[in-house]
Amino acid sequence: MRIPSNVIETGKYTLGGEFVYKSNQSPYKGYYYILNDRFFEGKEYKADAQEIIQIKESNTLLYRLATAAFSLASGITSQNLRQNLVPSFPTIALNKPNVEIRYFSRKVNVRPTVIKEISKETYDALQGDPLYQTTFVGPDQSIDQAEKQMPGLKDFLEG
Repeated sequence: MRIPSNVIETGKYTLGGEFVYKSNQSPYKGYYYILNDRFFEGKEYKADAQEIIQIKESNTLLYRLATAAFSLASGITSQNLRQNLVPSFPTIALNKPNVEIRYFSRKVNVRPTVIKEISKETYDALQGDPLYQTTFVGPDQSIDQAEKQMPGLKDFLEG
């Protein structure tokens, strides 16, 4: 069956972290198309394609209020957490000495998004795990490039 081009948008691609399968909520990464304001897996139309749904971003006002309430009740602020509890795991790039590489991960099915800085070993272990999204910042990838892969990373780093 042929679908008119004014009804369908094909050839779109996601790096992950944007969609999950509607049937089982597992993460989706790859080509997708839009038909009648709904998203489906695949580069082109297929009658048996599975529907995917966009991951809704959490309500930032509600998240900020919850964070403020937690900070007041516990005396712990996000600044304290970043300074005291999140270690930095520098790795020296082989081709560029004295350049730090930092690795990050987040679990894709958890809202609100929680980004963690991780070691190179943990980064390597999480590669290919569909429940985790990973990225790094270093000589081969800027913060802006990493932010495209993992929205919210800049905010995490700026603390």
